[in-house]
Amino acid sequence: MSDEELLIKYRKYKKKRMIIIFGLILIFLLVMISYLYFHFNNTSSPEIIEKKQEELVIKDEDAPIIKLKINYLEITKGDDIHYLDYVESAIDEVDGDLIEQVQYEKIDTSVIGESSIVYTVSDKSGNSSQTILSVLIKEETKQEENSSSLPQQSENAKPIQKNEPAPTPPKNEEIPSPSIQETSPKIDNTSGKIIKYFLFSDGYTMKNVAEVCATELRKTNKTGICSPIQDENGIYLGMKLETN
Repeated sequence: MSDEELLIKYRKYKKKRMIIIFGLILIFLLVMISYLYFHFNNTSSPEIIEKKQEELVIKDEDAPIIKLKINYLEITKGDDIHYLDYVESAIDEVDGDLIEQVQYEKIDTSVIGESSIVYTVSDKSGNSSQTILSVLIKEETKQEENSSSLPQQSENAKPIQKNEPAPTPPKNEEIPSPSIQETSPKIDNTSGKIIKYFLFSDGYTMKNVAEVCATELRKTNKTGICSPIQDENGIYLGMKLETN
């Protein structure tokens, strides 16, 4: 075989080899494209996408924020506290409104002094925060207690008159006689009556004048009466002893 024939045959072989190599490369590319196409189509399902999104979620490290309506509260000893009424909001950047998850520590309102209510809230990631409401527990005002304990005066009650005489003490009450000299009896010679006066101006008092008069009547061994003496204004002046 001549050199020209060999050269022609070599060129044909080389051309065929290049076609085969190119074909193999083309087949390989088609296979890779097909594989990638089906792979991405299968992994784009909603469940897989959601799973991947969950994996890509950034970790929540921020705690929620509790906001109170007031920071200081004054109550009276024994009052009831509506704890959640003082919470305005509890917001988390990821979980949103958490006011229903707010926890608190109750205090003893029977103890007078300063106390604190601690409010706590946590999000789903475990981040928690606290805030404090200061409370002052005071004693009940004495003014209210005194006003409620005072007796109510009747509208029909009669006011006490300064000139109204004090009541005569009972005769069975043992009261010592005054140490002053008794007034001399006045004797009616015509009828034999004895009249004697026991006046407050002589030192007798409402506590002993009735007893002194009764004692003196017994000494006379006569029947008689001890009667109070009043002036024109109704003021008691003493007692009068008069025998029959």
